[in-house]
Amino acid sequence: MKRIILTSLVFFCFADLKAAEGGPCKDYGECDQFKPALNDIASLQSGASVFLNYCYGCHSLKFSRWNRVAADLEIPESLFFENLVFDSTIKPGDLMVGSMPSDSANWFGVEPPDLTLVTRYKGDDWVYSYLRAYYEDSSKVYGVNNLVYPGTAMPNVLEKLQGNQILSCKDVPVLASNGGEKRDEFGNTITKEKCGYLKIKDGTGELSKEEFDSLIYDLTNFLVYVGEPARADRERIGWYVVFFFIIFTALSALLYREYAKDYH
Repeated sequence: MKRIILTSLVFFCFADLKAAEGGPCKDYGECDQFKPALNDIASLQSGASVFLNYCYGCHSLKFSRWNRVAADLEIPESLFFENLVFDSTIKPGDLMVGSMPSDSANWFGVEPPDLTLVTRYKGDDWVYSYLRAYYEDSSKVYGVNNLVYPGTAMPNVLEKLQGNQILSCKDVPVLASNGGEKRDEFGNTITKEKCGYLKIKDGTGELSKEEFDSLIYDLTNFLVYVGEPARADRERIGWYVVFFFIIFTALSALLYREYAKDYH
């Protein structure tokens, strides 16, 4: 009985750690925390709209079907196809395969990847941080680079909405050996210039920083959904399973005590 309980605890703890694990964010530092809201239908609908308008031209979701996405996002199929499907040859039951030709690697240097499982193998936090970490870099072919994925081959297709983001510098406190801030003889904090901070040029984007972050949240939330459409149901049912294990364990322990009386 103790082995069963211990095994169950280890399993649930390990599963939770894997779910929280994200990919490294390179020069960006620690990835921004992302908490999906898979029951927020409005967010998922917004994310689907952003993906199909800005991302689907290059990237596919080849493990998803059009009618399944429309049904899960509570969008009438006729309305979904009228506003978000731009190819009249696509049928409701078709897979969401992109329209990029097979020689697309010659254009970008690498073939645009399918994004169905991107949040599963990169992590929610990584994707959310990556989409917000573009900055101007004249040394690159498309004029942009990315702090999370340096040397990325993907242009910043959302630049018009976000604005022109650049790397800037600012003064930061100099830390002492004990972890505190160094101060001069007058008690003022000693600072030094540190570069590598992202800053959006004023008036260059159609959206404010808060609006753009919300848009990227919706897009990432949608990608989390397509990576595992049944995740919300799995997490909901999981609590009932845990509750069952608790009750079952308690009843098993009581039954064991009754059997133990016969042996003693």
